Amino acid sequence: MNDLQIPPAQRLTLVGLLAEIVARRKAFAATALATVAALLAYAFLATPEYRGVVKLLPRQNEMGGEGLSSMLSQFGGLAAIAGLGFSSVNEQESIELLKSRALFTQFVDSKNLLPILFSKKWDAQKGAWRTDLKHPPTMDDAWIMFDRDIRRVTVDTKTRVITLDITWKDRKQAAAWANELARLANEDMRERAMRESAASIASFESQLANTDVVELRQAIYKLMQAQYNRTAVAKSRADYALNVIDPATVPDERRFVSPRRLLIAVISVPLGLFLAVALVLALRSGKRMRAQLRNAVANDPGAY
Repeated sequence: MNDLQIPPAQRLTLVGLLAEIVARRKAFAATALATVAALLAYAFLATPEYRGVVKLLPRQNEMGGEGLSSMLSQFGGLAAIAGLGFSSVNEQESIELLKSRALFTQFVDSKNLLPILFSKKWDAQKGAWRTDLKHPPTMDDAWIMFDRDIRRVTVDTKTRVITLDITWKDRKQAAAWANELARLANEDMRERAMRESAASIASFESQLANTDVVELRQAIYKLMQAQYNRTAVAKSRADYALNVIDPATVPDERRFVSPRRLLIAVISVPLGLFLAVALVLALRSGKRMRAQLRNAVANDPGAY
């Protein structure tokens, strides 16, 4: 092993590195230029991606939640005995719905998006997946792509503003998809509220038919009225759970978010130099190892 160790006098210094670079200047220059050229080609030839942004603000229990809670507390144990309850719009529920696979599935099915998401694997003339594919894209594949690379939901904890981003190669689709997802989320929450109100009203009517307690009947009538009001609000308000304060607009063609050309151009030169130096060091190391192996064979032919 001692024969393969590098003597201190032969260890690489800065001057030695510069000498190695000069000795291999063609390989050094070719590697650096090829790296810069490849990165710049990617920056200017890659398909641009755009971002559609919707800003939403959750409604503050405007659908009767607080009113129902106040009514129930007024009647104390009577409401609990009768099993009366209520449900209201939950802010976290709205946020999680925007992130959910259920909403994504509804969105993809309504727009037939699989051929668009995987356009390179789709035969538009035949209206089917390419025949050379062993495994055509599935809803699982689409969900992974969408959740990881396309849709992003962020929440400002101070202002409670929810930002829904859609990043896609078609700027018009990016804006349209963001607005459509917000609309579908509101539609889902509105329909859910109407179903819950209908179920609550049916339950209240059943309670009325089975009680003669005046106070409890008064409570039930008030709660029924609140649920009717909730249903009326749901029917009349498009932005039921999430108020769209800033809908997505189509970005200008030059305002893409990827590739980041300036950043790529800035890092291309140092990255090219780094890879060129790495190549020089690899060539130097390979040359030294070959020389050491030859010396070892010459000194002890029988060992090899």
